[in-house]
Amino acid sequence: MHTRKSLAYTTRSSADPLDRLRSELARLKEKEAALLQEVREVRAVAERVQVELDELIQRRAGPLIQRLPNEILVTILEHATSYHCSTCVDPCWKWLGVCRRWRNVITHTASLWTHVNITPRWTQTMVKRHLTQSRDMPLNITIRPLLMRERWFGMAGPRRHLLSLIVPLAEHAWRWRSLDIRGFPPSTLQFMLAHLDSVSYSQVESIHIQSDEHETGALPWPNWIQPDTCPRLTYLHLGAFRIPDIVPAFQLTSLALITDNTQWSPSVPSLPFALRDTLQESVRLTSLTLYGTGRSFRDLSLAPDSIHMPALHTLNLYPRDVEMPGLESILMAMVAPELRHLNYVPRWPTDTLTPLMFRGTDGAPRFPRVTDLRIRNAVNGRHDMTPLITALPMVQNVALGGAEITAFLAHHGSHRPVDYWRDLERITVIEPETSVMEDLFQWLTERGRKNKTMLRVSLEELANSSEFLEFHERLMRYAMVELKDPQIKIGRTNFPISPSLRAKLSRYTPGMVSAIGGILREEYTLCEPDDENATSL
Repeated sequence: MHTRKSLAYTTRSSADPLDRLRSELARLKEKEAALLQEVREVRAVAERVQVELDELIQRRAGPLIQRLPNEILVTILEHATSYHCSTCVDPCWKWLGVCRRWRNVITHTASLWTHVNITPRWTQTMVKRHLTQSRDMPLNITIRPLLMRERWFGMAGPRRHLLSLIVPLAEHAWRWRSLDIRGFPPSTLQFMLAHLDSVSYSQVESIHIQSDEHETGALPWPNWIQPDTCPRLTYLHLGAFRIPDIVPAFQLTSLALITDNTQWSPSVPSLPFALRDTLQESVRLTSLTLYGTGRSFRDLSLAPDSIHMPALHTLNLYPRDVEMPGLESILMAMVAPELRHLNYVPRWPTDTLTPLMFRGTDGAPRFPRVTDLRIRNAVNGRHDMTPLITALPMVQNVALGGAEITAFLAHHGSHRPVDYWRDLERITVIEPETSVMEDLFQWLTERGRKNKTMLRVSLEELANSSEFLEFHERLMRYAMVELKDPQIKIGRTNFPISPSLRAKLSRYTPGMVSAIGGILREEYTLCEPDDENATSL
């Protein structure tokens, strides 16, 4: 009996701890679940609070650009100051009013004041502040007129205003890095340059001075553009200047001499000068542009292969008359093994280029590495152009006028001269006409039949007639077509079709707007017959 009671007690004693532990574990798990739920709720609330906090901080911190380090802000502003707008005030003056931080950064950063983009809107105070704020850093100076076409600059008051802007610049000529003056009438430009004659020394590296291309007149060579005054000059572009008997010998890398300032003006004679000596001494020249009448470049006495230009990369020749050719003789005199870009565009149709001009005295190609070629008004098709093309074996991009297209695509036996350009990638047709385009279509069709690589074809100055659509549709079958400022000519009216329909109307067709319909007055401009450079209403 005693044994049974002992056993029952022992069983109850061992069962009680198990129940207690199970009960305790259940309670703890319930508490754990409650705590986990509370943690999840707290985390959700914390995330919402964090989002609100971040938004509040961002709002109080201002725009992202305000949080940029000063060094990055200055880099951005330096890039923006290099952009020139002829109708805008220099950006530095606008930025000063953005905020106190910008004003402080701009005021104490000299590099932001080194681009001096002057227009008649400027005052002398603005010029002087640029000169002061830029400290002793090199200056990049640009001077442009406003876009209006009034003869404002011939009046005494405006000229005095321009003088007030130029005089402070002349006093800092030793700081010039580049000087770019364009667009003023010749008389005004001469008035401006006369006040730079006091310059005795400048570290200028680039000079580009050119008068308004719509005005006639030639200017005297600026006296201060001399090697002693500008010893670091490497880029020189002078438009519509009378070239002196002796051209100053600089160590130039780029030279452009333009003796006629418009393609419609009468020939402007210049004094004969020793261009030959200048070219022979310019061994560093990489770019050469000569634009003018034959009389401007006479008395050169150039012998074949007499001018060695080992670094020349770009050559642009623009003869402006027929009676006194001269620039083509430079081609025969030049030895430029590294030449890549060659432009030869006379004003009038001539027959000045012959295949022999592109070969040296030893018969070898004179310019064997030319890849980009532009020729117009230079051949008439009387010669077989095969020797010319084989003298330029590496041409990849070529721009041709109508006569050149006809000559280069003409059949000579079983071949066309153009087929000798094995690496040709792009052909540009300048002012395409129906007969020229038919030759081009036929040639492209033959290429397609032979499974040759599809070319890129560009139509430049397309303003022939409503045949534009036909040209474009037919070309798309044989080539990748590109359009460069295409227009449709209807009567005396040119309609640019890109990016939007606009019209250039002749004064002889005043009823064209109502006939076309839907063109607003501000969408068209009047122009003289055959004048592609119309002025806005």
